[in-house]
Amino acid sequence: METLTTNPVTELGNAKQVVGAIKADLLEAQATAVADAKTDLQAAKDAFAEAEKGWLSVGLDEYVLADGRKVTVQRSTVRSFDTDMVKAIVGRGVWQRIKAEVIDTKAFDVELTAGRIGATEVAEAITVKDRKPSVRVK
Repeated sequence: METLTTNPVTELGNAKQVVGAIKADLLEAQATAVADAKTDLQAAKDAFAEAEKGWLSVGLDEYVLADGRKVTVQRSTVRSFDTDMVKAIVGRGVWQRIKAEVIDTKAFDVELTAGRIGATEVAEAITVKDRKPSVRVK
């Protein structure tokens, strides 16, 4: 009967080295898959942008393909306001209801770093939420 030692040796080395090599290969494969997918995604985005530009030049707002998919042009608008003019036109009560004050986070961080805002004093007023992680490929 053969006895198995605690550290079996193969042509590649001991079992720990083999496992390490397998993990390294898997890690390389996963990183390659992410990087390749990101490249493919960018290529698809570029291809879509070109196709979209071509479709918009056709001038149709809607088209149904033979397979049932529908191509639809979405149109939207963005409004901008002359706040001084609006403030002069509407009453004070309406102005108080429609205006919004927000904190500029970059300016806040500058003031915090400079020490003009005490971190401990504002700690309870700040809530930090984690966002969904994403992968960047350069």
